[in-house]
Amino acid sequence: MEMKNLDQILQSVRNDLPRASKTAAAIDRGASLEEISELAEEEGLHKLATVLFEAEQEALRRESALKDNPATATNDFIRNIRETLPNDSKTAAAIDRGASWEEISELAEQEGVHHLASTLFEAEQERLRDPS
Repeated sequence: MEMKNLDQILQSVRNDLPRASKTAAAIDRGASLEEISELAEEEGLHKLATVLFEAEQEALRRESALKDNPATATNDFIRNIRETLPNDSKTAAAIDRGASWEEISELAEQEGVHHLASTLFEAEQERLRDPS
Protein backbone atom coordinates (compact mmCIF):
# COMPACT_ATOMS: atom_id res chain seq x y z
CA MET A 1 0.00 0.00 0.00
CA GLU A 2 1.39 3.36 -0.98
CA MET A 3 2.04 5.85 1.80
CA LYS A 4 -0.08 8.43 -0.02
CA ASN A 5 -3.09 6.10 0.11
CA LEU A 6 -2.38 5.25 3.73
CA ASP A 7 -2.22 8.94 4.65
CA GLN A 8 -5.57 9.47 2.90
CA ILE A 9 -7.09 6.55 4.82
CA LEU A 10 -5.75 7.88 8.11
CA GLN A 11 -7.11 11.37 7.46
CA SER A 12 -10.47 9.98 6.38
CA VAL A 13 -10.72 7.85 9.51
CA ARG A 14 -9.43 10.73 11.63
CA ASN A 15 -12.32 12.93 10.60
CA ASP A 16 -14.78 10.34 11.95
CA LEU A 17 -13.09 9.85 15.33
CA PRO A 18 -14.21 11.64 18.49
CA ARG A 19 -11.96 14.33 19.93
CA ALA A 20 -11.11 12.23 22.99
CA SER A 21 -9.88 9.31 20.88
CA LYS A 22 -6.31 8.23 21.57
CA THR A 23 -6.11 7.02 17.95
CA ALA A 24 -7.10 10.48 16.71
CA ALA A 25 -4.47 12.11 18.92
CA ALA A 26 -1.82 9.70 17.60
CA ILE A 27 -2.76 10.46 13.97
CA ASP A 28 -2.68 14.20 14.69
CA ARG A 29 0.83 14.04 16.12
CA GLY A 30 2.16 11.82 13.32
CA ALA A 31 2.79 8.77 15.50
CA SER A 32 4.20 5.57 14.03
CA LEU A 33 1.91 3.14 12.26
CA GLU A 34 2.62 0.65 15.02
CA GLU A 35 1.42 3.02 17.74
CA ILE A 36 -1.67 4.11 15.80
CA SER A 37 -2.47 0.46 15.10
CA GLU A 38 -2.16 -0.51 18.78
CA LEU A 39 -4.37 2.37 19.89
CA ALA A 40 -6.93 1.59 17.18
CA GLU A 41 -7.07 -2.01 18.40
CA GLU A 42 -7.51 -0.82 22.02
CA GLU A 43 -10.38 1.43 20.95
CA GLY A 44 -12.11 -1.33 18.99
CA LEU A 45 -11.18 0.01 15.54
CA HIS A 46 -10.28 -3.46 14.31
CA LYS A 47 -10.45 -2.75 10.57
CA LEU A 48 -8.13 0.24 10.90
CA ALA A 49 -5.74 -1.76 13.08
CA THR A 50 -5.68 -4.53 10.46
CA VAL A 51 -4.99 -2.13 7.58
CA LEU A 52 -2.18 -0.49 9.53
CA PHE A 53 -0.71 -3.84 10.53
CA GLU A 54 -0.67 -4.94 6.88
CA ALA A 55 0.96 -1.63 5.87
CA GLU A 56 3.64 -2.17 8.53
CA GLN A 57 4.31 -5.67 7.22
CA GLU A 58 4.64 -4.36 3.66
CA ALA A 59 7.08 -1.70 4.84
CA LEU A 60 9.14 -4.38 6.60
CA ARG A 61 9.17 -6.51 3.43
CA ARG A 62 10.36 -3.54 1.39
CA GLU A 63 13.04 -2.75 3.95
CA SER A 64 14.20 -6.36 3.86
CA ALA A 65 14.32 -6.29 0.06
CA LEU A 66 16.40 -3.11 0.19
CA LYS A 67 18.92 -4.86 2.42
CA ASP A 68 18.99 -8.00 0.23
CA ASN A 69 19.37 -6.23 -3.12
CA PRO A 70 19.44 -2.47 -2.66
CA ALA A 71 19.79 -1.40 -6.31
CA THR A 72 16.95 -3.57 -7.60
CA ALA A 73 14.70 -2.73 -4.67
CA THR A 74 15.42 0.99 -5.07
CA ASN A 75 14.66 0.88 -8.79
CA ASP A 76 11.39 -0.95 -8.05
CA PHE A 77 10.55 1.70 -5.46
CA ILE A 78 11.26 4.46 -8.01
CA ARG A 79 8.97 2.77 -10.57
CA ASN A 80 6.18 2.46 -8.02
CA ILE A 81 6.47 6.11 -7.03
CA ARG A 82 6.54 7.14 -10.69
CA GLU A 83 3.05 5.70 -11.13
CA THR A 84 1.74 8.16 -8.53
CA LEU A 85 3.40 11.27 -9.99
CA PRO A 86 1.67 13.60 -12.44
CA ASN A 87 3.06 13.42 -15.97
CA ASP A 88 4.09 17.10 -15.91
CA SER A 89 6.29 16.53 -12.87
CA LYS A 90 10.03 17.17 -13.32
CA THR A 91 10.69 14.18 -11.08
CA ALA A 92 8.53 11.98 -13.33
CA ALA A 93 10.38 13.24 -16.41
CA ALA A 94 13.75 12.46 -14.79
CA ILE A 95 12.60 8.94 -13.89
CA ASP A 96 11.27 8.39 -17.41
CA ARG A 97 14.58 9.33 -19.00
CA GLY A 98 16.61 7.20 -16.59
CA ALA A 99 18.32 10.03 -14.73
CA SER A 100 20.69 9.32 -11.85
CA TRP A 101 19.33 8.70 -8.38
CA GLU A 102 20.98 11.92 -7.27
CA GLU A 103 19.16 14.01 -9.90
CA ILE A 104 15.83 12.30 -9.20
CA SER A 105 16.34 12.86 -5.48
CA GLU A 106 17.06 16.57 -5.94
CA LEU A 107 13.99 17.08 -8.13
CA ALA A 108 11.82 15.04 -5.78
CA GLU A 109 12.93 17.21 -2.85
CA GLN A 110 12.13 20.39 -4.83
CA GLU A 111 8.69 19.05 -5.68
CA GLY A 112 7.91 17.92 -2.14
CA VAL A 113 8.17 14.16 -2.78
CA HIS A 114 10.23 13.82 0.38
CA HIS A 115 9.90 10.06 0.90
CA LEU A 116 11.37 9.46 -2.57
CA ALA A 117 14.14 12.00 -2.02
CA SER A 118 15.14 10.54 1.33
CA THR A 119 15.00 6.93 0.10
CA LEU A 120 17.24 7.77 -2.86
CA PHE A 121 19.62 9.75 -0.69
CA GLU A 122 19.95 6.80 1.71
CA ALA A 123 20.37 4.34 -1.18
CA GLU A 124 23.08 6.50 -2.74
CA GLN A 125 24.90 6.79 0.60
CA GLU A 126 24.71 3.02 1.04
CA ARG A 127 26.05 2.49 -2.48
CA LEU A 128 28.98 4.80 -1.72
CA ARG A 129 29.76 2.91 1.51
CA ASP A 130 29.50 -0.53 -0.13
CA PRO A 131 30.31 -0.22 -3.86
CA SER A 132 30.21 -4.03 -4.48
